[in-house]
Amino acid sequence: MKTMTRALLAGSALACLAVAGTTGTAQAATGRLTLTSGTAGVSFLYGSCQPARQYQPELYQVDTFDNQPVTGCQVVLIGSPGVSQVLCVGRGNVPPELSRSPRVVIQPGTAPPCAYGPAAGN
Repeated sequence: MKTMTRALLAGSALACLAVAGTTGTAQAATGRLTLTSGTAGVSFLYGSCQPARQYQPELYQVDTFDNQPVTGCQVVLIGSPGVSQVLCVGRGNVPPELSRSPRVVIQPGTAPPCAYGPAAGN
């Protein structure tokens, strides 16, 4: 009987620790976009894309990106009128037509995974 009581107490203690561990480390999801040009870079952190937000990075030219959006959000680079692109999830190169002073829009939507690089396993 003592062994069964000890086993029940030990099981209860482990269950309490598991619940405390999961709730204690839970955090709100945060999206991150990093744009780089040579050795300079700028990052945007956000927790939501409702409502959509626009940013103008302080980089004259943007060469690469690292996009880790919040679920249900997408990042769009906008260049000259009529030129825009949804950034894939992961790392990639910015197309030449969007590399000069693009605007960044973070909005609701779904972003595709990048076709190459660490996110794609290449």
